Amino acid sequence: MLMTGSQDPECDPEDWIDDPDNFNRQVTDAQWRSQVYRLALRMPSLRIPNKSKGIADLYDVSDDWMPIYDRSDLGGFYMAVGTSGNQYKNAPMAGLMMAELITACEQGHDHDRDSVHVEGRYTGFTFNVGFYSRNREVNRDSSFTVLG
Repeated sequence: MLMTGSQDPECDPEDWIDDPDNFNRQVTDAQWRSQVYRLALRMPSLRIPNKSKGIADLYDVSDDWMPIYDRSDLGGFYMAVGTSGNQYKNAPMAGLMMAELITACEQGHDHDRDSVHVEGRYTGFTFNVGFYSRNREVNRDSSFTVLG
């Protein structure tokens, strides 16, 4: 078994899902062919299977493809969303930011008025968690912006 995927090249049609709780999780023939043939170009010794097999799934994105790490409007609830599937690489820092944010807010800090800042354990760089606020202005100039 081999897992392959796409980085959304311009030649592939985009498929925006209106209802994330109800969508086709089966790989279509067109999706399967695109992925298998591209993989075969990279690995010529790999045989192309006779039968399609696989799954499809979703990842969440914000309007400007920047994640949201923040508290919610409902007290005691926090969110790490809109990560577009790439933030796993930043998981240690995201976890540290969320832990610091939750601790500060649960101790009465008003993150909406005075954003929490977190120092990176190894770099010493200070991160303004407010940059990832649910209330931030959407960056319409983001190179990843694709939504209206």
